Amino acid sequence: MRTFWVCLIVVSSYYPFCLLADSSVRIKLGTEISEMLESTSGQQENGAITQGLMNFRYLWSKSSNQWTFDLQLVSELNYAGGADRSQWLNVLPQQRVQKRAFWSLSENYHYSLSASIDRAQLTFKSDSLRASLGRFPNSWGRGIVFHPLDVFNAIAPTQMDREFKRGNDSLLIEYVFATESEVQLLSTVREDLMNNERRRNTYAVKYFVPIGNTELETVGAIHYGDEIFAVSMAVPVGDVVIRSDVVHTCLRQSTCYFSSVLNLDYTLNVLGAPLYIFGEYFFNGLGVRDLSLGHSSLSKAHTRRLNRGDLFSLGKSLLAVGAFATWHPLWNQNVTVLTNTNDRSVLLQTFVSFVPTDHASLNFGIRLPFGDINEEFGKLSFNDDLLVGNVMGVFAEFIYHR
Repeated sequence: MRTFWVCLIVVSSYYPFCLLADSSVRIKLGTEISEMLESTSGQQENGAITQGLMNFRYLWSKSSNQWTFDLQLVSELNYAGGADRSQWLNVLPQQRVQKRAFWSLSENYHYSLSASIDRAQLTFKSDSLRASLGRFPNSWGRGIVFHPLDVFNAIAPTQMDREFKRGNDSLLIEYVFATESEVQLLSTVREDLMNNERRRNTYAVKYFVPIGNTELETVGAIHYGDEIFAVSMAVPVGDVVIRSDVVHTCLRQSTCYFSSVLNLDYTLNVLGAPLYIFGEYFFNGLGVRDLSLGHSSLSKAHTRRLNRGDLFSLGKSLLAVGAFATWHPLWNQNVTVLTNTNDRSVLLQTFVSFVPTDHASLNFGIRLPFGDINEEFGKLSFNDDLLVGNVMGVFAEFIYHR
């Protein structure tokens, strides 16, 4: 009964805002059939699980000449019939990695019902100054699939639905000089994520300068106590754009490492339709070339970043290639292939999107991993009895927005 009244209050709270201008809603229904996330020798056999998602997002904004306020409220129901819910479900947003005023209305092994404020952003704008305060996403770096510089608001390479990134509680100040160069100051605060994360806030500065057709950025940051310095650039070469991030990180233990990403993309016409293709190489400074020891191959610094969602890769050297094709004005397809160049394991994922109207879309796709035990895209052993990963799945989702 308590859950019913809490749900009623949360849902009814949306309606007063709907009476105001500049509001919209987004409803997402998703389902996935995938392999069991975990298998234990002699205790549990592999099988298939079906999981579902119902996500309601309310968007409201109000603006004047210099001020803008954006608000987004989210209610979400996750369900897995006959099995525990899996965090690997493709249609689930990755917003569990930190506490962000997220209320769990009801939860058990098979379902969870929750609500959150995902955006609450107040922005001031002038000719040269822009300042934002509140909860909003942030994206730095030039990675397409892998994002070594986007540790402040990272997104997984395997996440298909990228329309909404997780919001962080931040202050962002941007100033544009007369030379068209720009400086950004970012401060992000977080609640306690793990007991051993004492310094969990982020303070960063980014300086952008155009040099002809080339864009150059330098970044300095303190992130969870780590010292980060990075250089990011984009250079057009004919019809191809080459982008690169080089990130130098010094951990609290005074251990330093480099990570980098290099990519290029190109758009061509095939049978009168545009075809976008890209390739990207990622060098993971914390990664390992040999995963034969399973989870114990990873350092504590590596697993800490995996747990908090700053990093999603295990290996040292990874490659991604992909394409986005428009087969028809109503049909398009996205294909991505990820591979670990050391162990040669591969992950293929593709989805097709059908957009019958301006307000609705239907997406369906498949994820196929190819890898043996203790390979990047195979199953990773935690001990003699527990294997995790190598999740093959078929998913579908319907999105309506108005």
